[in-house]
Amino acid sequence: MKELERLGTKSPTGKATWPKRIIDVILSNEKYMSNVRLLDNGKHSACYLAEDNNPAIISKETFRAVQIEKTKRSNVIKGENGVQRKSKKYSSKK
Repeated sequence: MKELERLGTKSPTGKATWPKRIIDVILSNEKYMSNVRLLDNGKHSACYLAEDNNPAIISKETFRAVQIEKTKRSNVIKGENGVQRKSKKYSSKK
């Protein structure tokens, strides 16, 4: 966020400041690294990945590194019993 502002890159809404949520969306959605995931409407379980579909604005290495870091920092564990929280400390959910 600071680097984009330092470079004078405008946000998608044309503002000089970048909201944290926009940065999170860019770093969490694979379409920004030039991939598109398509679902087959006739078969809800079928999924197709079109790689290098559009110009990337983040590298694949950066995208993967962010996904690993987000998993490490996450308070959510997906296990046999479904989705659970590692700790209730600092969580507003009960």
